Amino acid sequence: MKVNPYEIIFKNAAVLTAARLFSRIFQFFLFIYAARSLGVTSFGIFSFAYALVKILGISMDMGISRYCIQQLSRNVRMMPTYVGAGLIAKIFLITAGYVLIIGTGWIMGKDLLTMKVLFILATMEAFDSIGSSFESVFSAHEKMQYSAVIISVSNGIMSVLGIVLLYYYNSLLLFCGTLAFGAFLRLVLGAFWCLKKYGTPLFNFDFLFIKHLIKKSIPFSLAFIFVTIYYNVDSAILDIFDGSEIVGYYNAAYRLIEAPLFISASVAAALFPTISRLYHENPVEIKKMVSGAFNKGLALGLSAAVVISFLSEDLISVIYGPGYAPAARVLPILIFSVAFIMPGTICGTTVRATDRQSTSAFIVGGGVILNIILNLILIPRYSFLGAAWATLITEIVVVNVYIQVIRRYIGSIFQMKFLFRILILNSLLLSFLYLTTAAGFWFQLIGCTILFFPFTLITGVVTMKEVREIISWT
Repeated sequence: MKVNPYEIIFKNAAVLTAARLFSRIFQFFLFIYAARSLGVTSFGIFSFAYALVKILGISMDMGISRYCIQQLSRNVRMMPTYVGAGLIAKIFLITAGYVLIIGTGWIMGKDLLTMKVLFILATMEAFDSIGSSFESVFSAHEKMQYSAVIISVSNGIMSVLGIVLLYYYNSLLLFCGTLAFGAFLRLVLGAFWCLKKYGTPLFNFDFLFIKHLIKKSIPFSLAFIFVTIYYNVDSAILDIFDGSEIVGYYNAAYRLIEAPLFISASVAAALFPTISRLYHENPVEIKKMVSGAFNKGLALGLSAAVVISFLSEDLISVIYGPGYAPAARVLPILIFSVAFIMPGTICGTTVRATDRQSTSAFIVGGGVILNIILNLILIPRYSFLGAAWATLITEIVVVNVYIQVIRRYIGSIFQMKFLFRILILNSLLLSFLYLTTAAGFWFQLIGCTILFFPFTLITGVVTMKEVREIISWT
């Protein structure tokens, strides 16, 4: 019996979303508790180091895991060869990554505490690089439930342990060590299930194949290097111009925009192997699939932006406390980038899954250049508000370029009549927020959460046919 690809995507996206929601809740409390316990300056040091490691840590993987997913989704019998070669390559890449991260901190003249933080977070990135090789096997087999369990268990244990250690010791280094421990758990669990379910990787030291693997992975690595630079370069530039305290305020707001993005990330992760597999088999189905995901992502992103922007002051106060009040100024700008990041994630995944990873790298690279230029122009004059505007403008440009590229190769995925439905949906949410201002923050937040689904049905953003199909898959 032929399996419905939409059912596969839905089930994989659902388990990943549930797992990431569970882990995000735990991580959310961990990072909020860390921000309040460590203080603005120490949290700023962590934010800078975390951003730098995420930028330079791409060198520890170089896109190998993503390329393996693309290839193995088309021929899973090559798993031992690809995973074994990837692990051998990563031994050298991780070593180079350590040198790059620590060397950059030394060149920047960072103090001993910051250097220690960089080393611990680099270790976290090394564990995640190795673990991603095993998780690529689950993705290629479209068995995301294993990744879901790994994410939930490791992040849950990590978050609880981190909060306990912060409560008793209030140490920045222990906090960073907890993150590294979480990455180690992900590695161990991923390796255990991969070896048990799919066999042992083949370590044959075929350096010609390893060279081929790295060469083919480079476009993926470039795309993800650019994405990582883009999402972290604003913190680095802010640190140079305004110092750790401003970085702390900015990242407090930035953490909140990451919250809704796990949904689009889960959908994209589920889409990637399916699109890779169907690309040469059924391109018409891919267009339908991507169009639906794009428009639903736009609707969810814009709705989240409207609600969070309206409630930004209360949200910052409740979560972080009065000490982070300046973050409420930047959140309303930053949050609207979510409306473009969510559909943009779907677009980027589609382009890379259809063997156009070089095109994706070019688009994202252009976005990085634009973002850096905007940050250098706006941050000296407007501080973290300038960084937020740079992020929003760049996202708008990048998603529009992606739309044009996909239209050329697959067809139009953006529907103007669907945009009209989205605008009506958000008008309903705004009306509710204005009418219930006197009821207070919690009533408005819970009310919007409850009313969102009925409003999507009323406006046609989600149809009853789609609801019935989803119910039939559960």
